[in-house]
Formats: sequence, structure tokens, C-alpha cells
Amino acid sequence: MRHFFVINPHSFRTLKSWKRIMMDLESCFSVGHRMEYKIYTSRHSRDAIAAVDRYLRSVPSDETVRVYAVGGDGILFDCLNGMVDFPNAELTSVPYGSANDFVRAFGEDAKHAFRDIKQLSTAPSRSMDIIKCGTNYGLLEVNIGLVGKTVIDANVFLRSRSSRLISQYTSQIYSIAAFKSLSNKELLNQYYSVLMDGVDVSGNYTNIHAANVACDGGSYVPSPYSKPDDGFLDAIFMHSDSSLKVIQVIGDRNEGKFEKHSVFEYKKFKKMDIKSELPLCMQIDGESLYAREISLELIPDGIKYFAPTGVEFADFSDHAYKGKT
Repeated sequence: MRHFFVINPHSFRTLKSWKRIMMDLESCFSVGHRMEYKIYTSRHSRDAIAAVDRYLRSVPSDETVRVYAVGGDGILFDCLNGMVDFPNAELTSVPYGSANDFVRAFGEDAKHAFRDIKQLSTAPSRSMDIIKCGTNYGLLEVNIGLVGKTVIDANVFLRSRSSRLISQYTSQIYSIAAFKSLSNKELLNQYYSVLMDGVDVSGNYTNIHAANVACDGGSYVPSPYSKPDDGFLDAIFMHSDSSLKVIQVIGDRNEGKFEKHSVFEYKKFKKMDIKSELPLCMQIDGESLYAREISLELIPDGIKYFAPTGVEFADFSDHAYKGKT
């Protein structure tokens, strides 16, 4: 077995946390624990995709490679997209990012367990569903519309500024981007042609959220019924042409209580084809992109992941709205 650590240096807010991860690696893979390992430091978004692919091609196909995404959900996205075609690769997250929504899917207190490199290195592996979004793959979610445009605008600003600024003002930057999106009337009421598992559900939507896990944004639980090993994706359609109405309901949506409001529709699906005359403003696992049409598809048991012994995906259904009949 080999171990490939892909590190996003921008995820580390202090020199102390950087030294800690280096010391953990040295301790785990010391002379007394001779397991082959390698470290790659990512230089920018999507850089690690090719690095993971190159490394896996250099390893015999019958040898297991454990890929550790050290940082946040962004570097996890890169690692996934570099390894998805290699059946001998297994994936995990060592959470040092600002959100860490993949790790949050195991429970709000799972972060410390996933930072234990020695425990992770020998942890059991299991299968997990993933999302295919065009030519990209995701573990978490896809948003098309209001949330997608917000992420696009925020990423443009954040990735052109220093990591110090990002760590101090990330939430404010996303809030500014959200208000900018809310002022776009076309975006709030965009028409989408949508075919979901062969059924036409086309309409004017403010946002289309396709989720594989419950968590989002570091503290939100917008899709409380989602489980990444149940063989389905969860879709939440939002339709409102009023920015004021969106502001009124978005808090409940972020807490998982979308069923409290008639502007939301919930469906489970395996494949969804979406197109529009206007550009699709999308984000997948925090990565932003535009398209005219896209296909979202569940890939059941798409990858193997490894988590600390005894740590399982959490049930977030208790976050859902309790007043429904």
C-alpha cells in the first residue's frame, strides 16, 4: 500500500498548524513504520488533478494507493477528479479548510478524528456514491442558479487576494456576492429545461440544488435527507422571482427546514439533464463553472473512501422541518 498526501498550503492559517501536519506525517511514516508515502503541495485550484493522475499512473494497478486531501473541500475535489478512473485508489480528507463539508457529513465533531494520520493510514475503506457533472465529479453537491452565481462571484474575488484576507473576510465576501446575485432578476426567474429520470420538470427556478451529502458552507445543512451511500441524489428546486422572498426563506433553507415554505420542491433522482437559453451558473463542491447544458448523474459506489474506525455517515434528518403533515 502507498500513501499520497496532497496538501493545499493556503488552508493553513498559522505556521503552527502547518508544522503539526508535517510532524504527524514524520511520526506516522518513520523508520519504524516503513510504508511508502509521498507529498505533493498544490499550487493553485485544479493543479492537483493532474498530479494525482500522474502519481497513480506510476503505481502498479494491483497496488492500493491511499490519497489524502489535506486542506478543505477544494483540494478534496481535485483529488477526486484525479483518481476517479483508478479502481486501486482510495480517498480521504484531512480537514484544515474553512468548510470541510465532507468531514461534517460524518458528524459535527468528526474533524479531530480525521486529523489523526496514524489512525487514518490503517482505517477500513468503504464505497461511496459520487456525482458526475458533465466532465467533473463531486462528492458533495451541485448548485445551479442563485447559489452557483454567488460562488462564482465570490471565487473570482477570493482567488485574486491573499490567504490572510480570505481567512478574515470570507463570510462577508460571500454575503456581498449573494446580494449581487439577488439583484439579478433574470437569474432569480431563469427558465430551465429539466428532464429528471425521464420526467419533464422544466420551469422557472431561482436555484436547483442537487445534493449527495447534507452539509454545505461549513455550518449549513440544506439537504437533511441526503446520504452519500443510499443510491440517490436529492434535488431541492427553489422558485421565486422576489429577492425579498428569497431573503425571508433562505435562513430556513440553510438550516434544512425548506419544507416550511412552498417555494421549495424536493425530489430524489439518479439522473437529471438541464439546459437553458441563458448560461447555467454552477458550482460543484465549491468549484465554479458556466455551461449551456449539463447532465448530473449519480455514480453509485463511485469511489472508495476511508474514515477512522467507528466513524460513519451521520443522520441529519432531525434538522428537517417538524411541522409538515
